[in-house]
Amino acid sequence: MRLGGRAGGRAANRVLLNQLPQVWELSSELIGALQAVRLCGSVHVIAAAEVLVAATGDLDLNEKNTDLFEQQVKAMVATRDAFLDVCREDLAYTARWWQVRRQIKERRFPREQAKR
Repeated sequence: MRLGGRAGGRAANRVLLNQLPQVWELSSELIGALQAVRLCGSVHVIAAAEVLVAATGDLDLNEKNTDLFEQQVKAMVATRDAFLDVCREDLAYTARWWQVRRQIKERRFPREQAKR
């Protein structure tokens, strides 16, 4: 994601400005998806989704410092990967003998978050 020189940076800024309507559309879709996750997700998935939305919101498309922008992108990608891992774990669940263990984990999770 490195931009080479000033000319490359200006060209990239023009491209980003042209994509601004798409960014707004994606933001509204992201908020809608978060509401859907809040409606039917488990507490682990909801927490991971909220962290992902916060990291996505922290991404500054107008950032001039390339290194800082790359850090923001890496943070967002890391939170996305964490969200997907939590979702995969949650979807692999089938209500059998370990259902009790999952319910205990879900009850403990809000308490653990409050302690942080």
